[in-house]
Amino acid sequence: MNREIEFAMDLFREYYRRSPPPAPADLRQREFGFMFFDRDFVRRHMGFLEENDYRRFLVNQVPSHAYFSSALYQRPSAPTMDLKGWTGADLIFDLDADHIRGADGLSYQDMLILVKKEAMALVDRYIFGEFGFDDKYVKISFSGGRGYHVHVRDPRVRTLGSHERGEIIDFVSGTDLDLDSLFPSSASMKKDFKEKVKVERAFRIPRKDEGGWRRFGRGVMEKVAMEVGAMSNAGLRERYPSLQTAKEATLDDMRRSLHSRRGESTGLDLMMREDSLEYFTSDRVKELFIQMVLQSLKERMAGQIDEPVTRDIKRLIRLPGSLHGKTGLKVVTLSRDQMNDFDPLRDAVPDTYPDRPVKVRLKDNTSIRIRDCQVQGTGDVEVPAYAALFLVLRRMGTLV
Repeated sequence: MNREIEFAMDLFREYYRRSPPPAPADLRQREFGFMFFDRDFVRRHMGFLEENDYRRFLVNQVPSHAYFSSALYQRPSAPTMDLKGWTGADLIFDLDADHIRGADGLSYQDMLILVKKEAMALVDRYIFGEFGFDDKYVKISFSGGRGYHVHVRDPRVRTLGSHERGEIIDFVSGTDLDLDSLFPSSASMKKDFKEKVKVERAFRIPRKDEGGWRRFGRGVMEKVAMEVGAMSNAGLRERYPSLQTAKEATLDDMRRSLHSRRGESTGLDLMMREDSLEYFTSDRVKELFIQMVLQSLKERMAGQIDEPVTRDIKRLIRLPGSLHGKTGLKVVTLSRDQMNDFDPLRDAVPDTYPDRPVKVRLKDNTSIRIRDCQVQGTGDVEVPAYAALFLVLRRMGTLV
């Protein structure tokens, strides 16, 4: 066993001895799974009848990662899934940096800021917003690594199968959004032109009292219109690929349609007041604007979740209160309000970790703050043990 593993196991064992995670709800119906520092296999199909047994296992075995099932079983420790007797499952949403746009290339601390922002948007917009779940059924956890988990334990969702959970995914991710569903249209007139009949469509803006993606569409339409007023034509083309071939005059017409004064109101004011897109100067301008709204809508409003996790009715998910074997950070359970000021690199570092000095050899030039310690530089540095653990587990350095 190398020094880094011994060092990590000692700190993990002390944490589990002094601050054992509370047993999850419905302990006897949950399956557990574990990974270890000193073993190369995953141990799962485990169950615990008593909280003391569960706590004793954590102290004695010192897992590097600990998981429990989203599902409830009659026999959780049965060796195969078919024998377990599935009775229901929590609804889980997993937001991880792998699935968040813009996370690639960010530093670890900046990535955590971005992921938390997306997690809060998911909770506000969908969990408490569109779905209206009571907060007593919602548990939010920082994963200890690179994301957040949202557990919904409302009895109404526990018996949902994978197909029904897939429909929830489609709604959250904005799957199959199209023009007709967001901006209903009707035939407005017919014109005879060279013996051809042309049917023009009049598009309606969703009303203020409509819900779901139509309401989202109305709000995003206003934001896109503001971008048109504030950005240059070159900036708009960079922002919206659908405008690459649009002529300068067309974009100028769009800007005039939206922002020129018409009495006491702008074109945008009139559109929003009358729920109509028929104030554009031409069908081409209107068509391009709608394409911009559709592109922006999913970028701004879709939940960036790990879809297989939500669909899976037998998922193992990180155990709240356990430690993450690649960071040493704690899986912290949070209320929505607590998320606002939560800083994982400060608040997920367990108090049980000592602050005695430990020498670490950094592999690269490093700049990161861990709790009260600013790690700066390269080569050999002396840092508190809690910071050394993070650096070692993140493979940013080795013990000297």
